[in-house]
Amino acid sequence: MAEQESPAEEWVTLKEWAALVGYSHGYAVHVMPRVYADFPAPEQPRRGVSAKGGGGGSALYDPVKLEPFRPRRPEPLELDAEDLDREVTLGGFAKLIGVDGRSVSQIKDDRPDTLPDTVDGQRWYPRARFFARDLLLMWNSRPGQGAGSDKRRPPLPWKEEGPGS
Repeated sequence: MAEQESPAEEWVTLKEWAALVGYSHGYAVHVMPRVYADFPAPEQPRRGVSAKGGGGGSALYDPVKLEPFRPRRPEPLELDAEDLDREVTLGGFAKLIGVDGRSVSQIKDDRPDTLPDTVDGQRWYPRARFFARDLLLMWNSRPGQGAGSDKRRPPLPWKEEGPGS
């Protein structure tokens, strides 16, 4: 099946695409094309580019071809307006968004620095209450599962487990 392409007026620079999907400009421009063998070539190379590089402007890419390289993050959740100002515990927030309580409470153990301040302006403590809007912002900005949200990148050679591990 042939891959569908976007019209030329919808093409984007890697800088625009990186900002849209949450990558840094440097990562999208300098790392991704070198790390991923199947990273798409630009539809229109930079103007004035030569064998030695250089040239003005930026290469244009088809966003449809870049889609497989979008970071894999959970879809953001939304709450009703009346729920945003509710004061909830971590377990209460989990019930509010419909997930297992351990999914939220493990954040305090694994990444306590990501928790917002409590309603009384303190850091987390047992049975602490938070504003649901603050927890929602924290929940929606968390990365995907595992050590980073980009699963396509192969493990780094020095992090691979050897036979004696």
